[in-house]
Amino acid sequence: MSAIRNRFTINVINSLRDYIKEAGGNEIFLVGHLNGDVLVESIEVYARGNEFEAPALMQVAKQGNVVIHNHPSGTLRPSHADTHVASILGNDGIGFYIVNNDVSNVYVVVEPFAEKEVVPVDPTPLIKLIGKQGLISKKLESYEYRLQQIQMIESICQAINEDKITFVEAGTGTGKTLAYLLPAITYAVNNKERCVVSTNTINLQEQLINKDLPFLQSILKSKFEAVLVKGRTNYGCKRKLAEAEKELDLFSEEGEKAELKAIVEWAKSSKDGSKSDLNFVPRVEVWEKIQSESDTSLKTKCPFYNECFFYTARRKAASADILVANHHLLFSDLAVRAIHGSSENAVLPSYERIIFDEAHNIEEVATNYFGVGITYLGVLRILNKLYLRKDREDKGLLPFLSGKLTKFARGIPHEKFLKAQKFIQEEGISALENLKFFLIETMEQIFYTVQGLRDSEFGEIKLRLTSDLVRSQQWQDKILFSIKKLVQLMRKFTANLHYVLRDLEVLESKLGPTVGSLTIDLQAQLERLDAAAKTIDHVLLQSDEENIRWIEVKHGYKESTIVRLRSSPLEVAPIMKETVYSNFKNVILTSATLTVEGRFEYIKNRIGLDLMESERILELSLPAPFDYMKQVLVVIPNDIPDPRDKQFVEALPNLILRSVEITEGRAFVLFTSYGLLNLMYNQLQFAIEELGFNVYKQGQENRHRLLERFKEDTTSVLFATNSFWEGVDVHGEALESIIITKLPFKVPSEPVIEARVEAIERRGGNAFLEYTVPQAAIKFRQGFGRLIRRKSDRGSILILDKRVIQKSYGRIFLNSLPECHIISGPTSEVFQKLEFFFRG
Repeated sequence: MSAIRNRFTINVINSLRDYIKEAGGNEIFLVGHLNGDVLVESIEVYARGNEFEAPALMQVAKQGNVVIHNHPSGTLRPSHADTHVASILGNDGIGFYIVNNDVSNVYVVVEPFAEKEVVPVDPTPLIKLIGKQGLISKKLESYEYRLQQIQMIESICQAINEDKITFVEAGTGTGKTLAYLLPAITYAVNNKERCVVSTNTINLQEQLINKDLPFLQSILKSKFEAVLVKGRTNYGCKRKLAEAEKELDLFSEEGEKAELKAIVEWAKSSKDGSKSDLNFVPRVEVWEKIQSESDTSLKTKCPFYNECFFYTARRKAASADILVANHHLLFSDLAVRAIHGSSENAVLPSYERIIFDEAHNIEEVATNYFGVGITYLGVLRILNKLYLRKDREDKGLLPFLSGKLTKFARGIPHEKFLKAQKFIQEEGISALENLKFFLIETMEQIFYTVQGLRDSEFGEIKLRLTSDLVRSQQWQDKILFSIKKLVQLMRKFTANLHYVLRDLEVLESKLGPTVGSLTIDLQAQLERLDAAAKTIDHVLLQSDEENIRWIEVKHGYKESTIVRLRSSPLEVAPIMKETVYSNFKNVILTSATLTVEGRFEYIKNRIGLDLMESERILELSLPAPFDYMKQVLVVIPNDIPDPRDKQFVEALPNLILRSVEITEGRAFVLFTSYGLLNLMYNQLQFAIEELGFNVYKQGQENRHRLLERFKEDTTSVLFATNSFWEGVDVHGEALESIIITKLPFKVPSEPVIEARVEAIERRGGNAFLEYTVPQAAIKFRQGFGRLIRRKSDRGSILILDKRVIQKSYGRIFLNSLPECHIISGPTSEVFQKLEFFFRG
């Protein structure tokens, strides 16, 4: 115990008593602020509970604060939940106190962390380190002195020291990763404050973790810890693995047993328990059975808590200075914090500073993660986990629980045992069968209705739910009643199961650990089913101007029916302001392509920085250190068909083949759709191979392996789309030609694109010039950027879309490129100049 007057001022002691009295003596959750004498001088109440517990809203406390809560019993010994919460808060620099109801005693679980004086980052030693005579120049094998890198370091240091939001466009070859890592590491180590570095691609993540950060660890005097953070479901759950080994029939179908056994054996010797440590790629449905999940975690009550793969990784992350994540994981974390206001279920420990690399992808990622979605298969999988009749056997959590209850019947009060058994055997299973039947019928109905409303040559149909559509007689007659009935059945079942599980909680001590685990898993499925009902209701039955709603349908494996329901925010700008810029001290956004025609306005407007105070924003655009006038030739034939003309597809094969012949392979052929890619590949594969060059196609094998194959086969040709426009680094003779078949405009009928275009037009803007063209111009720049990666690289860009020179908006694309040699003219002339460029 600690003397109460040594921890709180008199005013705070009195206020605490008043707040506890107002709460009827129940538990309350408060945050205290310290004065210079490390006394709590002010408090704020954030939550109230019952006599046993109160919600722990951990997001509201900051480093240097103290979380306080009371124990009405007067016994101040921390519970398991207290120590769990205290450990999370303590790792974030937050103290933890427990007081009794009359505030006469205090138990200090975690000592307070006095707010430290901020140590600013001095750019001078960092610039010296990376300069011509610096240690990095001596140790880094491919070192090149770059003034742009120095300028970026100075800008990042200013942003960190002044808590700014900063845009840094740094062209390829500027060395931007070291330019932001050096200041970030220096600040994190000196101030004991974590920084998250977020990337969009695995390639850049691997570069950071396997190359850049180990290099800096080897040369910097200040030692630091850097950790790659993975999503929770990447880890196996030791409780589930142990139960799978004991109860293999519950956990697997006949065809899954061998794979599940292999995973169980692997987990016994795995160092980190993450999926990437496996020597094979597990099937999704098998890994799902044993993966770590927040809603099935027993937390501190779990017998494997101290050796848990996920919590071990989280403890390691909590002690790190630099966390490396991807945009998807970071936005998933931000979404959880935005919804729950707590870091309890978040994957990342608390952080105050974010560096977004490859930041041109932020709008798309945020759109996905601040939306909701559900799949027909996903809901069916939940129901099958609860109950599945297969091979004349009852499988699933409900039948298994029923069996366990029968086993423990003698120790269970008669009334509660009968109630649970009656629900499972008489109501639960029959209700599930009915629900499953109605789900299948409803989703099939949605599938065929959507197919009847819209055609698609590539199989997948995306139908936006506009007000006109949902008011139509066809929608009202065929869909609306079924959806309402489905949601009603889902909610009725989850409500009934909830009451049964609540009764079983009372019996937990008599049921044994296996049944306790079962009820946790059942509770998780219940919550998922409830969330699925809310999502179906939100997407198909609700309507508002802030969200875009749509349905995706297509035939899957063996003509199975795939239905996805999706909703995304119309604009992410206000969400970004609220969840990112206003919540974090310092945000740095960097990429090789953030500007359009040299200006940041487009991306600022799209991701909400136009909503922030202008004095908090810094901008810096740094050119790549290459001589593009000498290294690159851009070629544009002006006498070929327009891409919207049917004759374009007929002309394309000869143009691609002629270019490949001149460059002797060594080419990326970039498409904007899989349909055209497959068509051209099928027509050209044999002809290109006859020239002596191997041809590869995206989708033939793993993206990473395909890229390695292309690099090794230095005269090959790769037909690719979307993901190969960016995040791909091939230097030297393996890649000397980029063929851009079409300007990379997004498909206008895509629900999100369509809705955003309409919204801009409604407010009187020009959606094509404000949104469509700038978006495509950034993608175009990314495609261009694949070519020159080093000062020794050289090559050509062939643009087969003449709109870039014949339409007024075409100048936006060309003006967004670095200054280089651009020629256009009749096909024969430009190909002659292309040949001279390579052979002259």
